[in-house]
Amino acid sequence: MNISESLKIAVKCIKANWMRSLLTMLGIIIGISSVIMIVGAGNGARDYIVSLIENMGSNAVMVSVDTSTATDDDYITLDDVEAIKHKVQNVDRCSPMMVGFGKAVAEGNKEATAMMIGANSDMQFALTTGCEYGRFFTDEEYDASHPVAVMGTNSADMVYGYRDVVGKYVDVSSSGKSMKIKIIGVANIENIASSVGSGSSSMMSGIFSNGNDESLIMALFMPCTTLTEITGAESNLSSIFVIAEEGADYDAVGNATNNFLKARHGNFDRNVYVVQNMATYIDLVDTIITVLTVFIACVGAISLIVGGIGVMNIMLVSVTERTREIGIRKSLGAKTGIITLQFITESIILCLIGGIIGVVIGVVGAYAACGIIGMGIKPAISLWVILLALLFSSGVGLFFGIYPARKAAKMSPIEALRRE
Repeated sequence: MNISESLKIAVKCIKANWMRSLLTMLGIIIGISSVIMIVGAGNGARDYIVSLIENMGSNAVMVSVDTSTATDDDYITLDDVEAIKHKVQNVDRCSPMMVGFGKAVAEGNKEATAMMIGANSDMQFALTTGCEYGRFFTDEEYDASHPVAVMGTNSADMVYGYRDVVGKYVDVSSSGKSMKIKIIGVANIENIASSVGSGSSSMMSGIFSNGNDESLIMALFMPCTTLTEITGAESNLSSIFVIAEEGADYDAVGNATNNFLKARHGNFDRNVYVVQNMATYIDLVDTIITVLTVFIACVGAISLIVGGIGVMNIMLVSVTERTREIGIRKSLGAKTGIITLQFITESIILCLIGGIIGVVIGVVGAYAACGIIGMGIKPAISLWVILLALLFSSGVGLFFGIYPARKAAKMSPIEALRRE
């Protein structure tokens, strides 16, 4: 008897007891589907979160002022920004980050809370995806305090119902002053906006919600000079974005900027400035989510062991039921290896079919889970994960099928024929 004949007999036996076979596969199906779903949805969530951080500039270092310990003299100025750009080694660009809030009125008298982020033209290089529509403001517009702004993609969706709002005007007012702002670009700026503005976490969360008209928040990137005219605030900065040169050590650039600011402000004796390396966050998030995904997947894989025990149990039942068949085959000259191969093949086929069904359910489940979570998360299921799942299910069939197969092969043909 060759392998093809063993396969035919295995398939025939599974079909003859299809309900029992399906129930036996259930543990394998649940185990494989849960692993595929967890790994797919987990990898998708990891890729989504990493992309959010990358959109904030993976080569960017954010330097913030610790407002709990800082004095007025410790805050970063626009002169500091220019000095950092030209004097700190390996710094390519530097942008201020000034936050202001006000009231915005869009077309159709639709009102929203305006979250205004003051920056310079260097900030566009921290947006890895660039502008989805339109453009970023220029140095000339920054110097001239032009009333222009880049709107966030989520803000455009919530306020207008679509994203291409280039050329639209928004009336923004704050501290008794108002200004008509022209939207010249639309970009994914909400991630950067949510990383600044300490103490406004409740307002930050509204940016990412689909709130009603009374709680709409409009994120706007505008020249820092324009923002100071609207709010009347001083140009003291609590945060800046430092963009390092390609290939530079971002930690070293952050530390150099920190020391430079301490030297200019004479506060070496205090830890006033906080340096956040965006690339470090990417590695940290990637590691944490990967570890959690692997751990949860391993817990889900425990059901595969339970399923394997079920396969062993049903194969022992099958050996008992087919005792006379085994006795007849051995009396006709079937060798021990042939009988062993026959039952191992049946066990592997049983688990492999369960694995295939589990993969299909797992892929569908991963898409369903990501759909329930929302936020644009898409499952990431690679081919090697599917192949590994199928290989593992076959391995379960092989491992748990050996004992029943060996028990069948070692039967004495005479005793087997005597059994009823």
